Amino acid sequence: MKIRTEADVVEYEKVPVWQRLKAQNVLDLLEHAAAAHGPRIAIRYLAGTGAADPVRDVTFDALLRATRQTANLLRAEGIGPDDTVTLLMPSVPETFFALWGAEIAAVANPVNYFLDAVQIAGIMKEARARALIAADASIFPDIWPKVAAIRAQMPELKVFRVGASDSAPLSGVIEFEAACAAQTPDRLVAPRAIGRDTLAALFHTGGTTGLPKLAQHTHGALAIAAWSNALPFDLGPGTVLLNPLPQFHVGGSIFGALSPIANGWTVVIPTPLGARNPNVVREYWSIVERHKVTVGGAVPTSLAAIMNVPREGHDLSSLQFFVTGGSTVPVELIRRIERELKVPVIEGYGMTEVHCYSTMNPPHGERRPGSVGLRLPYLEVRIADVAPDGTIRRDCAQGEIGHVLMRGPQVTPGYLDPRHNAGAMLAEGWLDSGDLGRLDGDGYVWLTGRSKDLIIRGGHNIDPVVIEEALSRHPAVETAAAVGLPDTYAGELPMAFVQLRPGAAATPEELREFCRKEIPERAAVPVQVVPIPVMPVTGVGKIFKPALRQQAAQRAFEAALAPLRAEGVRADVTVRNDATHGTLAVVRISDSDGQSNDAITKRCNDLLGGFQLRHVVEFA
Repeated sequence: MKIRTEADVVEYEKVPVWQRLKAQNVLDLLEHAAAAHGPRIAIRYLAGTGAADPVRDVTFDALLRATRQTANLLRAEGIGPDDTVTLLMPSVPETFFALWGAEIAAVANPVNYFLDAVQIAGIMKEARARALIAADASIFPDIWPKVAAIRAQMPELKVFRVGASDSAPLSGVIEFEAACAAQTPDRLVAPRAIGRDTLAALFHTGGTTGLPKLAQHTHGALAIAAWSNALPFDLGPGTVLLNPLPQFHVGGSIFGALSPIANGWTVVIPTPLGARNPNVVREYWSIVERHKVTVGGAVPTSLAAIMNVPREGHDLSSLQFFVTGGSTVPVELIRRIERELKVPVIEGYGMTEVHCYSTMNPPHGERRPGSVGLRLPYLEVRIADVAPDGTIRRDCAQGEIGHVLMRGPQVTPGYLDPRHNAGAMLAEGWLDSGDLGRLDGDGYVWLTGRSKDLIIRGGHNIDPVVIEEALSRHPAVETAAAVGLPDTYAGELPMAFVQLRPGAAATPEELREFCRKEIPERAAVPVQVVPIPVMPVTGVGKIFKPALRQQAAQRAFEAALAPLRAEGVRADVTVRNDATHGTLAVVRISDSDGQSNDAITKRCNDLLGGFQLRHVVEFA
C-alpha cells in the first residue's frame, strides 16, 4: 500500500505498530537484514571521489559480524549496559560498527567532531561517558589532536583509536580494528537485555549553545523510525541511497543509514566528510552515475551548491528521488531541481527528538512545494496555541499558525537532564518542536519558522520565511536567511543575509528593491540585505541563525554608537552569548577623550537603552 494521502496514514494505523514490526531493537534490525540480504552490499565506502579511487564494500553479513565484535569488545573492556560510549567519527564503515555496537552493548553518544575539545568534553561529561571511540589523523586530521585535551579532563576514560594501523602505539589507547578482530563475530558474548524502552543513544541537539541538550533515543523508537522513514518511498532491496550527511546527526545516522540498512538498501558513503568535502559536491553527479544512485539529496544549503555543478554528459537515469530536510527549503530551489532533473523532490521535516523524520511529502502522492508533507504513520502532529509556561491553551484553527507539537512512540522520552524538558516536553506526552507552522485541510504541515525566529516589528509578527523565499527567487542568490535587526523604536526590524551564487553579483539596494516587488507585506521588506561570503552553518549543514542574529545585533549597536564616536570617544562593541542575559552587547571604551567614566556610561545608556538586548560598558 502506497501512502498518497492522510487517509492512507490513518489506514496504516488501524493495525497497531508493534504488530507490523518484526524488529524491536537495533540488534533485531541488523540480524533480520543479514538473514534476508546477507551477501548483498550494505555499505559502499568511497575513499575518494574519482573513478580510480578505492571503493570498500561491506556486506550485510559482514556488517552484522563487525557490529557484534564491537559490542563484544566494549564488554571485554569493562563497558557495562548503562555506560555511555562517545564517538568522534567521520563517515567510514567503522563508524557504523561503533555506533550500532555501542547501542547494542551500552549507550552510544555520537558527537560533532568539529566542536572544540572543551565543548566535546562538556558534552561527554554531561553524558557521563566512560569510553571514547575516535578517528586517527589518517582518516581525518582534526579529530585525534583533540583527544589529548579530552583525556586530560577525563583521565579515567577508556579510549579506542580507529584507523591507526600505520601509527605508533600510544599508552593507554586501544587500537579499535585489531581489538575488534580478536572478538567473537557470530554471537554476543554478554548479551544485554534490550527492550523497546531501553536507552540506545544520546544525541546532542544541532546548533546547541551553552549547556548541551542530550536527547534520549530508545531501541523501540529507533526500530519504528527505521521502518517509517523508508515506508513512503515503497522501494525494495537493491535501492541505492547516497548519504553525504554526518553520522553525529539523525539525518545521517537514521534516515541515511539505519533505515536503508533495515530495508535492504545499499548506502553509499562519499568520503569521510561527505558533503563537507568540496570534491563530493564537485563530483556529485559522477558519483550518482557510477554507483547508480536511486535516492539522492542533501540538506538545503548543500543542495543549492550541488545544483550549480554542471550535469551535462552524466547518465542520471537511476535517480528516482531527491530527498531534503533539516531546514526550510526555498520553493524556487525545489521547482528548479524538479524542472532540471525531472525527478521529484521529497521535502520532509524531523528533529533529533523524534528520531529523524516526522513528516514527509508523499513520494507517490501530491507533493506541495513549501510544505513538509504529511505526518508519518503512528506519529500525531498538532498545531496549538502554547503559553510561555508550556500550557497548551487550545488547538489552532485550520491554516492558523501555532506551535508544532508531536506525540507518538517515535518521540524521545525526554532529555538526559530533566531541566531541559521544561517548555519542550508538555502535558500528555506532547513534544513542542519549537517550530511554528500550520495544517491545511488535507493534513499537510507548513512550517513558518522557529518560534524564536519570528521577527516582531512593533508588535507585528513577521515570518522570516517570507523574506527568505523572496530573496531565493533572485537569480544571484544561492541562500538567504532573515533575522531581526534590533531597533530602539520597533524592537526589531527585518533584515536578511545572503550568500550569492558563484560568479554572481548583486548590490544590497538591488536586492532590497527586488524584495519590495516580491513581498506584498510592506512591513516585511528587509531594511537591510547584507551579502556575506559564506553562510554560517551548523555541523549538519543547517543555517546557524544565532550567529546571524549576533551579526545583526553587532550592526545595530555599531550604528547606535556613531554619535559617541563623533564626540571623540573610542568605543568598540562586541555582541556575545551570555549565560544570564542570552545575547549581550559589551561596549569597551579605550579612549574617553577627557570625559569621565560616569558621563560616558550615561551617554551609552542614552544611546543603547532603547534596545531590548542588554548591554554593559567596560573601560580599558
